[in-house]
Amino acid sequence: MTAEEKQPMPTEDAYPELQEEEIDVEAELEKLILEDREAEASTSSGEASAEASQDLSETLKQLQQELEITRQQLKEKEESYIRLYADFENYRRRTQREKEEFSQKERQKFVLEILPVVDSFERAQQQLKLETDREREVHNSYQSVYRLLVECLKKMGVSRMKSVGQPFDPNLHEAIARQPSSEYPEDVVAVEYQPGYKLGDLVIRHAMVAVSSGSPTSEPSPSDPATPKPEPESTPASPQNPQHS
Repeated sequence: MTAEEKQPMPTEDAYPELQEEEIDVEAELEKLILEDREAEASTSSGEASAEASQDLSETLKQLQQELEITRQQLKEKEESYIRLYADFENYRRRTQREKEEFSQKERQKFVLEILPVVDSFERAQQQLKLETDREREVHNSYQSVYRLLVECLKKMGVSRMKSVGQPFDPNLHEAIARQPSSEYPEDVVAVEYQPGYKLGDLVIRHAMVAVSSGSPTSEPSPSDPATPKPEPESTPASPQNPQHS
């Protein structure tokens, strides 16, 4: 057996530098494998993230469109509600006005039927002469009824207009005469023949009146120097009789 054959096989520990180099290669290989896996994972994650971002963008766009549609529908509903509310308010006011007008017309009709009765009481009061106990008794009886009627009319909003001494107003007065007056100036009511009445602010009966035409014309005074005095009529001289000698 030769010397070369007798030499033992070198073990792994005999070449530590080779062992370290092998370890470094394996570590580098593992590192490359890990980096490759991370790169693949990153690429997959980036693609997934891009897809997710695109899906999110499309979803957001769709939600914005739905939100705009919802806002438009809400605006239309609000406008419809406003129109409906306005129509209802107009209907309510119109109904209330018609109700008040109907009530006013009914009250006016009733008052116009009662006023002639009031006029009759007032004429009777002016014509009645309280000379006997019977006449005073009758007067007290119809006066109580008259006061009840007047009080009832006041509660309904009826008021009597003052005419005498007021300027003539065709919206309040009906002139049936025009006469001179030393107490009231021209175009002022001098006499009231029938009183006028209001229901609230509405004239339901005009007052029948006589309107002043101004002061009556005065007769000229004889002592007025501006008035010419009438000249006395001249009488012809009577002829003298001739004297006889």
